[in-house]
Order: sequence, then C-alpha cells, then structure tokens
Amino acid sequence: MKESEVNLLLNVLLISSIFFAAVGFLQDLENSANYGGIDLRNRVVGARLVKANYDPYFFKWNEKYSDFFLDPRDHPNLSVSRVTVPPTVLMIHSIFSDLPYKFQRYLWTIIQWLLIFFSISFFSRSEKNEIKSKLIWIVSLFFIAGSFIFRLHVERGQIYILYVFLFALSYYFYNSNFKINRLLSGIIMGYVSALRFPMIIVGLPFLLYKRWKFIFGQVIGFVIGIVISFSFAGYEIWKSYFKAMPIHGKVHNGVIKITTERYPYIDIEDMENLWIWARLPISDSSIQGIARKYFGIQTSSNFLLISLVISIILLTILFLRIKKQYENHNFLFLYSILIILVSELFLPAARYSYNNVIWLVILSLIIINSKEMLSLLKK
Repeated sequence: MKESEVNLLLNVLLISSIFFAAVGFLQDLENSANYGGIDLRNRVVGARLVKANYDPYFFKWNEKYSDFFLDPRDHPNLSVSRVTVPPTVLMIHSIFSDLPYKFQRYLWTIIQWLLIFFSISFFSRSEKNEIKSKLIWIVSLFFIAGSFIFRLHVERGQIYILYVFLFALSYYFYNSNFKINRLLSGIIMGYVSALRFPMIIVGLPFLLYKRWKFIFGQVIGFVIGIVISFSFAGYEIWKSYFKAMPIHGKVHNGVIKITTERYPYIDIEDMENLWIWARLPISDSSIQGIARKYFGIQTSSNFLLISLVISIILLTILFLRIKKQYENHNFLFLYSILIILVSELFLPAARYSYNNVIWLVILSLIIINSKEMLSLLKK
C-alpha cells in the first residue's frame, strides 16, 4: 500500500475507534446513574472509617452508625469488611470521601476516563513513529476504552486504571529528556508499588539490566508512599490490613464459607441503587478460580506462591537468554508489565475482566516494540 493509503486507512480506523469510545462514555454515564458502583463504595467507606478513627478492614455496620459508613454489599456474618486495598489507596479516596456519594460516583467515572485518555496519550507521545502512534490510539480505544473491559471497570467503580496511568507516566518520564528522568520514572513506579504491592516485582528486569537510578527511585517512591500513608492511617491500621488479607484469601479459595445475607437497607445517602450492580457476564480468571471452576480443585496460597516463584524464575531465565539482543528500555518495560500480568494470575484473589485494563499497557508496548517482537518470534 502507498503511504497516503496507509494514512487514510489509519485515519478512518482512528475516527471509528473514537466513535466507539464516545458511545462507551455515554454508556458509562448511564451506568453511573443506574448502578451504585459497588467496588467504589467499599473504598470510599474505608477512607471515611479511617478518618473517623475506625478500623476499615474489620468494621461491621449496625444501626447506631450513620449510613455514611454503610457498604450494603458487605457480609454481616464475615469477620472482615469488603475493603481489600491498602491504606495508601484509602488515602487517595480520603481526598474527596466527605463529598456526597452520588457526586463521587460521577466524579470517579470522569476521573477514570481522564486516566485512560492520558495513559494512551503518554504511550502515543513517547513514540516518534506516526503510524505506531496512531495505532496505539486505535488499538487502545477499540479494545480497551470502547470495550466491555472498561464498561465493567467504570460500572463497578474500580481503580486499576490508576495503576495503568502511573505505569504509563513512569514510561513517559523514562523517555523524556529530563536529567533525572530515570530516577523520576522509578519514583513513580515505586509509588505504584505502594498502592499495589505486586507491582514491586516490576523492578526485576531493571535490576537485571543494572538500571540503578530506576531501582533507587523505585525504593524512594515506595518508601514515600508508605511513610505518607502513616500520617493518614497509623501503624494499627496497617497491622489490621495484613491481618485481614489472609482471611480474604481463604474466602476466595473456599476455606471460609460466606452466607448470602446482606444488610436489608436500600435508601443510603438519599440513593436507592447502592446495592445494585449491572448484570454483566464476568468470570474469575485467577489460577484459583480456573482450577475450582473447571477442575474442581482447591488450590492453597502456598501452592500459588510456589507456582509464582517458579514462573518468575522461568521468565527470568528466558529474559537472560535474550538480554544482550534486546537492551532498549521499551522492551524492558514490556517485560516488566508481562511479569506483572503473570504474577497477578497467582494472587489469592479473584481476577475479573476489569483487571484486563492492564492490556492497554501491553498492547501499546507491543506496538512500540513491534520490530523486536517480530525478531523474537522468528527465533
């Protein structure tokens, strides 16, 4: 094809992808009006509880408390609440947690769309090749922003797009001309690790490549994220978090059975839909979920941990074999996000379709590394 024909085709696809994304945005606004954002609710309530000096991980609501602290999807007979994010994440939600929840529902929808827009923009702007830059927009808008993945993410009020955004920002700074670009990139990635601990492993490829400025920055960012969170949630809250997470793991693998009993309250904060969620087809794609659903096997946390370590070792061996041939930082970031993708499969927690917003990063980096990927596949 001629260059003019290629550009025409790309422009048509880009316009089409923008249209699909715009339709998705309108659907998200409608879902935000009709459904309560059940995963957003528990994080907002968790942030409110910390600010009110309550333990967000073991709090159980009753009539003596305001509905300000009620998560209607919580299980009254389970010892832990539905809050599964660390205090670092609750601290972010605390910024606007005192606002009416109805307003927060729409606000978080807009924030998610801004995050996905800037995530795509960071990858696109980092690529000098115009064709690749347009492909990043086309693929990301079609397969992520305009797809069921993001509909579910926004409807549930999830937060994974924030991690994608920070990863993209870290990548963007690494590609910048700042004198401390690698240090700053590492600091951002370190802060992501403080929000979601499995992201710590993203530093492994940089360690193998001896990118010490990035590694040093990641340590700084992680420490900063944790230390700042102590001003919001003290030692006892962090202690409670680590006590609650193994219980959630046992619930997920079926060791602890939960009842279907819920709080019988409908009108919460002048809203009648906080307990309602869209009936969208979702499935658990974690190793535990797959083993239980298709093979009837219950996998223990120890088995998952051992499997994860073996997988990372095998990936590292593979990486070391091709290390000398692919030393550019673009391939380094791609390897990092692939390790994250693999590691999340082995977490003792459910992994639903909204987790797949991580593919925005993977697809963008595959496009950027297309030459290296083709070379690798030939071998």
